[in-house]
Amino acid sequence: MSKVIQKKNHWITKVNECAVIRDASGELNVELHGGAENGEFAYIGQIRQDAVVYQDGKLSEGELLLEVEGLSVSGLPLYDIYTVINCCKGPVRLKTVRQGKS
Repeated sequence: MSKVIQKKNHWITKVNECAVIRDASGELNVELHGGAENGEFAYIGQIRQDAVVYQDGKLSEGELLLEVEGLSVSGLPLYDIYTVINCCKGPVRLKTVRQGKS
């Protein structure tokens, strides 16, 4: 007899990619929290929905930040992540994942 293998929901199915455009003053209007200096992964904080401009995709508050412009930021302090963001020209590409329920 063969066993039926159930497909489990892997976290990779929850990965979100988006591109955020800076406003006229150079801000993304997306807060970041956590970071290695706090013993946490970086995650998306408050999003100014009235001011943020998306070129592609969308962000949600609380998502873990995985990559900025294709560079893995897991385990980096926030000041290093902001350095990467500030070096980006044009829209900033972010890859995030929704956190699981505990």
